[in-house]
Amino acid sequence: MAERYCIRGCVVSGEHYAACAHSGPDYTGMFPCRGCVMVEARDGVLLCERCYRSLRRHLEDAADIVGHLRSIADPTKAAVFDRIRVQSSSIEIPAPVAADLIDASNDITTTLNMWANHVAGEDRPGAGLPAGAMADAAHDVVQLAVDVILDELDRLANDSHQVYSFCEGVMVVHKDAPDVWTVADAAVRWPLEDSPRWAQAACPVCDLMAVRIQPGRNGRPSRYRCTTDACEWEANSKDDGGLWASVFAEPAPAEVRPHDPRWLTLADAARLVERTTGTVRNWVTQKLLAPEMGRYWQDDVLAVAAQKRGEAA
Repeated sequence: MAERYCIRGCVVSGEHYAACAHSGPDYTGMFPCRGCVMVEARDGVLLCERCYRSLRRHLEDAADIVGHLRSIADPTKAAVFDRIRVQSSSIEIPAPVAADLIDASNDITTTLNMWANHVAGEDRPGAGLPAGAMADAAHDVVQLAVDVILDELDRLANDSHQVYSFCEGVMVVHKDAPDVWTVADAAVRWPLEDSPRWAQAACPVCDLMAVRIQPGRNGRPSRYRCTTDACEWEANSKDDGGLWASVFAEPAPAEVRPHDPRWLTLADAARLVERTTGTVRNWVTQKLLAPEMGRYWQDDVLAVAAQKRGEAA
């Protein structure tokens, strides 16, 4: 069987290969080397592991990103800022909204709907968002398309005639405002607000405590990524039958039981049986009482007091 390589021709950033004259500094700066040494593809697709996971990650975030864009812009009031505007004394004129917000959300929706139609075998163009679509409706429209694509992602990523174009429409980050926005463009320009945390378990590859957990949104899987420079391990909570979800699960908090009023402090115990605190301490010394974490069980205190009264009688 012939070796399969990532169709994007990527190379691990900063890593030097024997067949390549470039080294670490060549992979940094404004125009880094994209690499000339092919990387082996993931099993069953024409993308390397790194590109495949990046593509899947952008798809999983697409609906949240479009919803986010629509939540910070009223699509019925978009305006281009570089046009000439006249002044008005009307107090009803709303503040203008950057047209980029509307263009980006509409471009992403159109692209994903087009690919969803394609993988579903439907010969029709992709549709953009309905006029005036609000955040929740926009999210649902994109999520429907994403779910269709994710179901067929491996088949799509194993087609050399389609996967490169698909990646270009989802993963590429353009400079400035692009003619057609990708999911990656929007993610860089308007990042989602997330709360990542450090895992309490070591990376399964480099064995260092450097795994960052990105919680899943809206039912999507959580993602795990090693942050060390020499290790690029990454997985999500559904990989390997949910193995990593259990490995990196957050430790359960210690059980806190409600206070039982029958556990008494030393002063409360003495007051209950009308004795001094010194008397109750003597009962402990005589091993008649067994306190637990400085508390005395009410029934035990009453029993010892009754016993002492019987002896006195």
